[in-house]
Amino acid sequence: MAEKLRDIKETASDAVEIIRELGSPDVQQSLEKIKDTATIAREIIESLKDPEMVKNIENIRKMTESFENTSARLEKITAELKSTGVFEEAKDLMKSAKGTMSSMGDGKNVGEVVDAIKEMLRSISGLVEEVKLTVASSKKEGVIRDTEEAIRETRSIFTEEKK
Repeated sequence: MAEKLRDIKETASDAVEIIRELGSPDVQQSLEKIKDTATIAREIIESLKDPEMVKNIENIRKMTESFENTSARLEKITAELKSTGVFEEAKDLMKSAKGTMSSMGDGKNVGEVVDAIKEMLRSISGLVEEVKLTVASSKKEGVIRDTEEAIRETRSIFTEEKK
C-alpha cells in the first residue's frame, strides 16, 4: 500500500513538473509557432480548393502532358531522321567538305579539288532532294504533322491559361 502511495505521489509530482514546463515561455513560444504553422497550412489547403487555383493546377497538368507528348514526338522525329540516313549523309558531307578545304590549302591537284567540289555539290543536291521527300512525306502522315499538332496543343493550353 505504501508503495502504491509513493507511486501516486511520484506521478502527481511528475504531472506538476510537466504542467510547470508547459507554462514556461519557451514551450509557450513553441506551441504558438505550431499553432501559426497549422493556421498557415489550413489557409494553403483552403486556397488549393479555390476554383481559380484548381483551374491553374489543371492547366499545369495539361501543360505537363503536352510537354511529355512533344518530347515523345521529338524522339520519334529523331528516330525517323536517323532511319532515313539524313544524319549520316550530312556527316559524310561535312567530312568531304573538310577534306576538300584541307586539300585546297596544299595548292596541289587543282583538278582533283574541282572534281571533289563537283561531287560535294552532287551530294548536297541529293541530300536536299531526300530531305524534301522526307518533309513532304512527314507533312502528310508523319513527324511534321505530329509536331504541328503538339504546337497547336501547347498554344491552346497557354491561350486557355490567359483567359
